[in-house]
Order: sequence, then C-alpha cells, then structure tokens
Amino acid sequence: MMAFLNANIAFILALFLYGIIHFLNRWIHRHNGWIFIVALILSAMIFFIDIPLISPIIDSGHVTLAFFLLVMTAGILPKKSIFYKKILLVRGDLAILGFIFLVPHGIVRLSLALYGYNPTGLFASIIMIPLVISSFMVIRKRIRPDRWKKLHRFAYLAYLMIYIHLGFDISINPNNFYLLVSPLSLIFHLYFILYLALKVWMMIKKKKGLMPSE
Repeated sequence: MMAFLNANIAFILALFLYGIIHFLNRWIHRHNGWIFIVALILSAMIFFIDIPLISPIIDSGHVTLAFFLLVMTAGILPKKSIFYKKILLVRGDLAILGFIFLVPHGIVRLSLALYGYNPTGLFASIIMIPLVISSFMVIRKRIRPDRWKKLHRFAYLAYLMIYIHLGFDISINPNNFYLLVSPLSLIFHLYFILYLALKVWMMIKKKKGLMPSE
C-alpha cells in the first residue's frame, strides 16, 4: 500500500499546487521570473545537498509530473470552467517549472536511459526543449501564433512518451529486452485513458463545429 502511495504522490502534489494556483495564479504569473530562479537554485542544490522530503520528490520526478498533470488537465477542461481559467493564465509557467524540476531527475537517470532502460523519459525531455523555450513570453511573441500552435502539437507526443515512461517498465537493450506493465501506475493508466478519451471527444466536437477552435 505504501509503495502504491509513494508511486502516485504526484497526483496529491498536483492537487496541492492547484490549490495555490486557484488563489495566487495572477501573483505567480506576475512574478514568474523570480519563481523560475528559485526553482533553478532548488534544482541545482539537490545535486549537492540532501534536503529532507524535498530532494526525494524532486529527484524521483514527482514534482515534475505534478506540474505536467496540471498542464495536461487544462487541455481537457471545459473552457468556461473556473478550473480552466485559473490554470490557463499560468499554463506556460507550469510547463517551464515542470521542465526545470525535470533536469535533476533526468541527469541522475541519463545513463540508464542511454543503456536502454525506460528511454521514453529521455525522448519526452528532448521533445519538450523547444516547447519550453517557446513558452517564455519573450520568445513566444517572436513566433507567429499559427506556427506556435503547430510547434506545441508536439506536446501530445511528449505526453505519450511520459505515459509509456510511467506506465511501463521497458528495456530496449538488445541483451535485455522486455516490456512490462507497471503495477504501481494504475492511477496514471486510468488518468491517461480518460485524458485520451476526452481529448478525442473534444477534437470530434471541434471538427463538427460544436466547439470553438483554440
């Protein structure tokens, strides 16, 4: 039971983060530069200092996943809902923060990914680099809106890589090839199926003209 809870702590963190965003989203967006700096310092610190409670959840990737869960969930929420409106203002900021906290998690496990163990996390990280860079407002303003939207469609490929990374134990090493369903990722399997179903439903409604395009 404890192992299952530890494996899914990102969902609890996501709810906690949303609680902060619900009341402080404007403040977060207004001071995002300082928040990014603090996140960078914190991510760098855990390479040298073991900070109780904080280091394990950052190093394990739970903090990164919590941020990206909010980014993903915003994409399937009704546009008129208060939840969507609260997250929308800081959605780009959340993606940037998620990537910042991804760096220590990725560096520690880079050798495993290069060896062939769960490399989808590395693939997702590479896909995210141009998406995160273009999420900075100073960069986004220099990109035509239609091109920016086309670029950020690659986020769905990154989401798929994240799902495979978390939902399965994989090795593509020729000497040790396997693909196993992770029994501790049941909640994420259910979440991703729900996300995919709602996303497809929204795309069908847009195609039929029943929902405005983004």
